[in-house]
Amino acid sequence: MTHQLPAKSIGTTTASLIVLLCLVLAGCGFQLKGAGNASSQTLTDVPVALVSSQPRGELTAAVANQLRLEGALPGTGAGDELALRLGEERFQQRNLSLTAQARSAEVELTMTVAITLRRGDSDLIPTSDAQVVRQFLNDPRNVVGKTEELRLLREEMRRDLAAQITRRIAHSLNN
Repeated sequence: MTHQLPAKSIGTTTASLIVLLCLVLAGCGFQLKGAGNASSQTLTDVPVALVSSQPRGELTAAVANQLRLEGALPGTGAGDELALRLGEERFQQRNLSLTAQARSAEVELTMTVAITLRRGDSDLIPTSDAQVVRQFLNDPRNVVGKTEELRLLREEMRRDLAAQITRRIAHSLNN
């Protein structure tokens, strides 16, 4: 003779287990990626002057947008404000492997920019490079698709580089 639980009891048990699981996950420090990260709390209402060697460049726009998303205020560069200096965006493309016809089969893309973060006369981040590297497979028969994929990858790399720079700024402010 088997004992079966009523359907209402099973629903209550399942709901209780879900609530218990959520409490355990919250108690151990689990959080979704991007939810409540330290950089958004650190840069909120902090004035940051963005000085770039390419003021109308796409990377400069991506960094300015990322700073705005993190809550930073546009600064004037005067006084004791943070001053972020962006160097020139450098983009490199190199072949990792070749097809039997000696055409590029796999390509590595590298985007690099020199950054410096200053507050007054002190360097919070001395001049250093921020870098993002991506790889993609190259289909030599699809030139149009390759061009569009390369354009999209460069946009994504700029966004990732901008996010990396804001994380470095937040980290330097926490120390």
